[in-house]
Amino acid sequence: MSDGSRPDGFWPDGKAAIVLLPSGAQGETLLELAAQWTKTGLLGQALWVLPEHVKTSEYAPPQIEAVVLGVGADLESVAISVDLFEALAEEPLGLVRLVTLRSALPERQTDAAQDAVADLVSRWVRTSMPLPNPSATLVDQTTELRRVTLICAPTAFQLRERVEAHEHGFIVIASPEDRSSPWSGDAFVRDDERFTGFTLTHLASVAGLWNGITDGSVELMSRETDGGDSVWISRVFMNAVLTESLGRRVAAGVLENAARPDSLLIDPSVSPPPPGTAFIEDGQIAGYVDGMVEGALRLDGGALTYDSAGALDVPEPSRIGFFAQIGRFFAFSAGKLVQMPRWSARWLSSSANRSMTRALHTAEGSAVVGSSFDEVLDVRDRLLLADLERLRDDEGRARVEAGAPAAMAHVRTTPQLWAGLRELVFGALDGSADLRDAGFVPVEGAVPVFGRVGDVLALPDGPWESGTHDVPPGFPARVDWYALALSDPRRQLENWVTAAEASAAAEVPDVAEASFAPPAQETLVEEEAASTDSAEPARPVVQIEVPAEEPVAPVVSVAPSVDPETRRSGRMQALAEYDLWAGAQSSSFVWRFLDRIGSERRRAEDEVAYLVGEIDAIRPQRPGELLALRRDFHRSMLVGWITVLALALAVGVGIWFVNDYAARTDSFDPRILTSLLSWTLVGLGGAALLITLVSLVRYHAGWSRFERRIEVERTRLAHYGASARRAREEAARLRSVHRQAVDWLVLLSKAIHRPWHVPPVWTQHETFDVERGAMPFAVRLATVSGEETAAVARMRAAMTSKLVRRGWRHEAFEALVQEMAADYGAGQGFGLSALDEDLPHSSNHTRRMLLRALDDESLLTRIAAPRLADIVASVQRDEESIARPRVRPMGSNPLNALRRPEDYEGIELDVPWDDFLLESLTRADPMTPVSATVLTELQVGERYHERVTSFLVAPSRLQERLRFDPAAPIHVVPYEGATGAPVDLVWRVDVVGPVPRAAIRLWDGAVRADSEPTVAPRDVDTGI
Repeated sequence: MSDGSRPDGFWPDGKAAIVLLPSGAQGETLLELAAQWTKTGLLGQALWVLPEHVKTSEYAPPQIEAVVLGVGADLESVAISVDLFEALAEEPLGLVRLVTLRSALPERQTDAAQDAVADLVSRWVRTSMPLPNPSATLVDQTTELRRVTLICAPTAFQLRERVEAHEHGFIVIASPEDRSSPWSGDAFVRDDERFTGFTLTHLASVAGLWNGITDGSVELMSRETDGGDSVWISRVFMNAVLTESLGRRVAAGVLENAARPDSLLIDPSVSPPPPGTAFIEDGQIAGYVDGMVEGALRLDGGALTYDSAGALDVPEPSRIGFFAQIGRFFAFSAGKLVQMPRWSARWLSSSANRSMTRALHTAEGSAVVGSSFDEVLDVRDRLLLADLERLRDDEGRARVEAGAPAAMAHVRTTPQLWAGLRELVFGALDGSADLRDAGFVPVEGAVPVFGRVGDVLALPDGPWESGTHDVPPGFPARVDWYALALSDPRRQLENWVTAAEASAAAEVPDVAEASFAPPAQETLVEEEAASTDSAEPARPVVQIEVPAEEPVAPVVSVAPSVDPETRRSGRMQALAEYDLWAGAQSSSFVWRFLDRIGSERRRAEDEVAYLVGEIDAIRPQRPGELLALRRDFHRSMLVGWITVLALALAVGVGIWFVNDYAARTDSFDPRILTSLLSWTLVGLGGAALLITLVSLVRYHAGWSRFERRIEVERTRLAHYGASARRAREEAARLRSVHRQAVDWLVLLSKAIHRPWHVPPVWTQHETFDVERGAMPFAVRLATVSGEETAAVARMRAAMTSKLVRRGWRHEAFEALVQEMAADYGAGQGFGLSALDEDLPHSSNHTRRMLLRALDDESLLTRIAAPRLADIVASVQRDEESIARPRVRPMGSNPLNALRRPEDYEGIELDVPWDDFLLESLTRADPMTPVSATVLTELQVGERYHERVTSFLVAPSRLQERLRFDPAAPIHVVPYEGATGAPVDLVWRVDVVGPVPRAAIRLWDGAVRADSEPTVAPRDVDTGI
């Protein structure tokens, strides 16, 4: 239909109905019954107008208040009052039916209030309609306005006034008969409670109000033979199954079970995997979980793992040539030998000064005489000691670096990490991501996925409560994912049990062990004086602050009355219960992942402690060590030279005595002895040189070792300081990123465990009790007899396969983000990327918003609603899966009270769904005349009531079962029934017309009001 109506508009197919009801109590009663039928699902929407709600104005269009009936979210009736013309202006319409209901009763033959506004409403509604293009044909007109007058009256009732004279357009007379089928007896239409239902049945047919059917009986009638002085007669039958929205309830149950991790709807033991995936077997779950953990730790270049600084690289000793070394050695030796006289003088003066100090001031005196011998340093010593001072500076710098807090730049993360973790979690559950790198390699084209959510993510709202157990001080009250990632609860409990065992063995109060204790603090630099009289002031102790995972537990004094064995038993019980709780989750991905990232962080913190200990263990060279080397050199030189000089003096004296004796004794030849002693002097000179050389060699070797130690220790200090700083930064980074990882996993877990919300009313089985006394016989209703039937099971399986497909969990998460963005008025670019980019150092607060959204049932319901409609519509398109269960007709025959229990043996109260819809309306001989009581006595002979044309409106799925004689004047009008619709119906309307107005008994003034129904001669077919 090219009417320009929107497919997503409020009015189906762009067709709206305006119903002008009778005034007073009659109109109110009809409106109340219409609300009840709307609640059951029989009727669709219409604009109901009571004459009392029409306010006229002399200078403006009237204000017409219309009521639209419906069913709210709680499945209760809802009546919304709107302005009639505003409602018509909301959307383009292809057809507007304006139906004026004339309901005539003996006590109320005319309705002045309705008459006063009927023409006014009709005229202004016509004015409200868009004007057609002058050049357009009737087919191309924008909106068609169809005015209809429906007249309903009891059987054999006559009016004293011709009501039809006030009407325009179609005039339809409801045939005053009430039958359960065209072939059953007539219960007649009386002025009782059933008359309201009879009227509403014909009104729904004329106005096109039956739920799911957009055409009314007027659209089915031919207008070609309509004359200005003619009316139509209609007879209506309707069989309907009140599905109580069976399709919707089954679909809602599928949605509800899909969102529950403990549901068997998605379980590898009883349900098939989504197409394109394969459930991981129980024996392989541990391997895939380990692959997930390794894959998570590799994300973003291993952002979740500890990046160590590496091993110490000790510099190699420098290389020098042979002759260059000889030159450097002689230069070193010359410098030392040249300074020896000065050193000797300084030693003598220093000794004198010390002696005077001891004599005049003592060690506790107020002054020291002279300068210290140890202050005399040569150039080389000063250069080397300058390196020593730099070593001390390096030591202090290393300690500062080891204790420095991590900068903000070191705790930042990247969106790639969170996007990868999200894809890993969802891909493992629904196959939405390519996880080959994590070990999820397709097998014969099927991607492995976990069948149970608990294998990946447990619900984070089930921590271990420690309140009733004997746990160490500072132990978390709730061991949740944060405690698992940022501490080691089990180690704390083990230490607590160990302390109790030691206490029980020694029977002494036990001490609570902290989860982490800083290394013992020592004096970082031990200063020693070069001599008893020269000492440098002691350097201050540098304290290294290392944070513990939990506050260091204070010493707990246990009362002597507490039995140590009882205490140990209580702590072991706490450990056992913790292990029992942990054992139920320890095989899941989240548990192993949290354990791994916790060990990575503890590794960083342990390395911090180790490096700080290594820095403490380094002892910088003592400042007196060079002086000690010089003193040893001087001592060896002094002792050696004194010895040599003494020996040389003795040899010289010996030479003198030999020469003197030879001068006095001519017979004595001194040459041999003098030569020997002379050579002895030469040897002593050589010894002096050798002693000097050996002393210088030893001095140089010690000096070189000292220089090498300074170089190595400076390198070690630089490495340990930088490594400790890096390790501390890594520990801080890991603590931050691991907390963010837990935040992210908590959010993902809650979103996976509750992807949407299914309101209870969606699954509620609403029952309707329809009394036969309040419902015309022409309307037959039935309800679904059972919920757990094979047909319902097939429907549920088809809906499950439509919902649970590859990537369905991730799609629900994306929908959650989009709905949240709509709620918070976010821009078009808001999506998963914004969620991945919500980082602590640059937060856009989307994760916090999403956590709040997960508790918003209205938002979660909006996520479920389109999925509900989608799976219902998909099953509707699959005729094979719409195997409907059996139904039970509503109402009861009062004669059943005479039946005995045994009379019901073998009687099936439930009937097939489609059989109930068709059995009373589709006999092989489909035609019967309408009641002759609608015609005047003189016109019965014209047999207008026998010229019946029938229209059978039925779901298209039943079209193949409708076989009639091609010559029979019956037309089958199929419509597409909706699986999730609240009603499934077959509607039959028998039409007679056009009939001359003079043939209608209702306003034939020649007939007395109390006349009996006309009985035709036996040779005339009256249809009765």
